Amino acid sequence: MNIRMLIIMSILSLLSEVGGQNIFPVLGGQRAGTSVLTFLNIGVSASAVGMGESVVALEQNAASMYYNPGIIAQLGPMEMTASHVSWPADIYYDFFALSKKVYRRHYLGVTAGILHMAPMQETTEYLPHGTGNYFVFQNTVIGLVYGVKMTDRFSFGITGKLVSENLAGNIMQAALLDMGTFYWTGFKSLRFSASLSHFGGQAKPDGTYEKRTLNQDTGEESIIETGFEPFSPPTVFRVGAAMNVFETKVQTITATIQLNHPVDNAENISAGIEYSVIDMIFLRGGFNLNESDEFEKKYSFGVGLNIPLGLFNLTVDYAYTNFIHLTDPNRFTIGLSMK
Repeated sequence: MNIRMLIIMSILSLLSEVGGQNIFPVLGGQRAGTSVLTFLNIGVSASAVGMGESVVALEQNAASMYYNPGIIAQLGPMEMTASHVSWPADIYYDFFALSKKVYRRHYLGVTAGILHMAPMQETTEYLPHGTGNYFVFQNTVIGLVYGVKMTDRFSFGITGKLVSENLAGNIMQAALLDMGTFYWTGFKSLRFSASLSHFGGQAKPDGTYEKRTLNQDTGEESIIETGFEPFSPPTVFRVGAAMNVFETKVQTITATIQLNHPVDNAENISAGIEYSVIDMIFLRGGFNLNESDEFEKKYSFGVGLNIPLGLFNLTVDYAYTNFIHLTDPNRFTIGLSMK
């Protein structure tokens, strides 16, 4: 089993080199602002965000496969979640995930998300209060997930997804890939996982734009038509562990720790803890170290309810995140799972 894990992780590392993206550069350094489609970094699950998104090794619900597609084979026969995120500046993010066991140890899932806002009025230098024309900003992602439980302890998953951005009619699209593993170590409830998310080639908007250039010799200004410059997607490598550090018939405390390596920023560490009572009431907390981008956050917390409904369980989760530079967002997630 250890050999199998090493082989898969070696494949992930090799793919990073083949794609021309250095997943393991020198630790540290500021690389913010060097990727496109950064909305993919937004947390999609209230239960995950409540623990600082330190969930690469934690099988919470269908949204967990967004962080690690290998988790899908650790879920129940059928699970579904829907999340709503109130982002700053009246921007909203809605996310949906569905997973289902299809045959023996094989699982399929679907994920979809949309970042959107109301149409914004165009302004110019001479009409600062609006021209009467409006433009749209919208990001979308849709993915198909496949996972297999290779043994009782080890599972592997992969996601193929199409990501698009529409900014005032400038369209950008990219096909990306997620891969992940999940491994029960056999030591008590300790599990170890690794995932590679948002991996793919560079992307740029379609079409061209007019660029003004100045001739240094004559001083004359000219207009040329040129294409947009491509940039890499926000690929991130995650490795982490989770364990039930305290467990009785009534109470459970689960602790997690995770190392995150994004290609567009410095490495950072996240940690989380979850306290549950009779598997119905959940209190969560998370902490992040060394984050230094527009999504920089220090701590988060969340609460959740698990309500039995016959053959199904209904879950309701809420999470709050303390952002350094942005207004603190709120997240709500509702889920339904088959027992």
